[in-house]
Amino acid sequence: MMEFNIEEYLNSLPNDVEIIDVLNKNLEYLPDLSRFKSLNKLYCDFNKLTSLPVLPESLIYLSCRINKLTSLPILPKNLQALGCSDNQLTSLPILPESLIYLYCCNNQLTSLTVLPKNLIELYCSNNKLKSLPILPESLKELFCYNNGLTSLPVLNKFVLFNFNYNPIHKIIYGDIYFDDYDFNILNKNIETWNNFRHLYYCLKYKKRFLKIMEPIIKKKYHPSYLYNLTEDDDLDEILNKW
Repeated sequence: MMEFNIEEYLNSLPNDVEIIDVLNKNLEYLPDLSRFKSLNKLYCDFNKLTSLPVLPESLIYLSCRINKLTSLPILPKNLQALGCSDNQLTSLPILPESLIYLYCCNNQLTSLTVLPKNLIELYCSNNKLKSLPILPESLKELFCYNNGLTSLPVLNKFVLFNFNYNPIHKIIYGDIYFDDYDFNILNKNIETWNNFRHLYYCLKYKKRFLKIMEPIIKKKYHPSYLYNLTEDDDLDEILNKW
């Protein structure tokens, strides 16, 4: 079988090509893609890529699963779907607000960046996540099993949801695993656990917090501050901030 030449292949494509598919070509690199101003979809899964070139701004779908990527470039502002599972990623770049689908399972992610407000599907299982960011109300599917999650944010009632094999799951349910959850009960359990965590750390670091905050509090709320108030200042509002 003739070896696939990525340079020759890309040179054979017109500038206005909308889809590039180089799945399973044993590639170790991708050349510059900047001339493809109309590129909408890029498929480069099942290769040996360790990095990606600068991505065209026109891109709306990127699938780079099952490679050796350790990082991703800046993502195009109109990207709607990102599939980067089964790589060696330790972090993700800033996610564009346009993103709807995010699949980043089987990496080495320790945290997730802020999630776009219109995200519908988030698959982040088999990573090293200790917590999740605030989840958008639009989210319908969340798969975050087999991580190191010790807490969860407030959850919507998802169509599909799985957080099995996380410390937080064992705390709430023990060794019982579910395919379906009563979200009212689950959220109450999560809220109770989060309150206990908050109380624990407040008590554990109380002296340290006081030591740090005491000079700031004294300076900001010293009685002499009252002398600097004008007649137009809302005293009730100021006191509420105390």
